[in-house]
Amino acid sequence: MTQTKCARTQTGGEGGNARSLCLTVAENRLPLFFELLAQGFSLPLMVETSIRDVLCDQLGFCADYLAERIQTIFLDGKTVDDVAGAIVHDGSTLALSAAMPGVVGATMRRQGRYAAMRQAISHRPADAPTAPRQGRITLKLFNLLASEKGAAFLRQGVTVQGRDLHALLQRQGAAFWSDCHECRLDGRPVSPQQLLAANLEAGPLTLMVQTAPA
Repeated sequence: MTQTKCARTQTGGEGGNARSLCLTVAENRLPLFFELLAQGFSLPLMVETSIRDVLCDQLGFCADYLAERIQTIFLDGKTVDDVAGAIVHDGSTLALSAAMPGVVGATMRRQGRYAAMRQAISHRPADAPTAPRQGRITLKLFNLLASEKGAAFLRQGVTVQGRDLHALLQRQGAAFWSDCHECRLDGRPVSPQQLLAANLEAGPLTLMVQTAPA
């Protein structure tokens, strides 16, 4: 592998104990990692606040992007229409999608004309929120949202399940590894063989993916 500079991954994983992996890959290989974003990645942020606050004030999504691009939102398995009223708690799972095709997509679309058809699975405000505090959520990005926002999250570093990452890496062939310019596991350079032999499946792992020209 050609050696390039790969910044050290932040190790602020769940409980601060997550291992870290930093990869520098050819830019055209980056989309391979988007499936991890759909499976879910963990983020530290302020909780007991609204989805709008999480997405716009904390994660930097612009208001127009939230209004026009993010068409379907699930909070802990319930569809959300009111992003200002739905409160994100510590340990919540927030799933975001652009417009989905067909009747299912139209039904799940927030504030859509078919929203009444899914009342049983729609989010309802529960207890009043407490004061905002530091916590952790799982974020899932689907379809176009992964391709549009995924690179920024991967560059910054995301905490994923090691088993999911290990399964993804195991599927890659020689062409991928020739486009992988640097691997650093827990801050130490490793070969692809060493990486695949490492016990990545034991728990969460903080992943950072940088890109370099092919």
